[in-house]
Amino acid sequence: MKAVLQGERVYLRSMTKADAAALFAIYGSEATMAFASDPAFSSLGMVYQMLESVARLESSGESLEWAIVEKARGKLIGTCGLHSFTPSRAECEVGCLLNQAYWGQGLMSEALRLLFGHAKTLGVCRLLADIDAPNHNSIRLFKGLGFEQAGPLYRLVLIDESLAAGQALPGGKAGAEGAGS
Repeated sequence: MKAVLQGERVYLRSMTKADAAALFAIYGSEATMAFASDPAFSSLGMVYQMLESVARLESSGESLEWAIVEKARGKLIGTCGLHSFTPSRAECEVGCLLNQAYWGQGLMSEALRLLFGHAKTLGVCRLLADIDAPNHNSIRLFKGLGFEQAGPLYRLVLIDESLAAGQALPGGKAGAEGAGS
């Protein structure tokens, strides 16, 4: 079982089957899933399939996913994770979803800061967020966390400054991996 990451208002923990109803409130929401790579879930059964997939991907090391829990109520309000690691595991993508009732409260920012701190302990130096151009809320969120746009597809990039500062890699690129994706 992976680490529980504690913040001031939220904490991140593993997802379990007991979370299915709260996850369905997120993954079954058309508004929440409007810019996700998959359509909104139509049944609780789809949540159970997702949980099985999450467990399989975590056991193979392909992905790390957390439930975001609001401390005040002990309620699961979202998910976030790291996936699509490079072979060196120095770069990966970030994904996140938040129950619409909690949008605009800074809770996802706090959760992602916890996630990014943990990613650094895993040796990740570069984080990517693929965001659809019309998803202005996510673009604002990630830019507020220090990500910069790289290319026309709103691929936002965050490079660990302690590794990027002054360290040129072959090809003249700074950072852990050098070349972008």
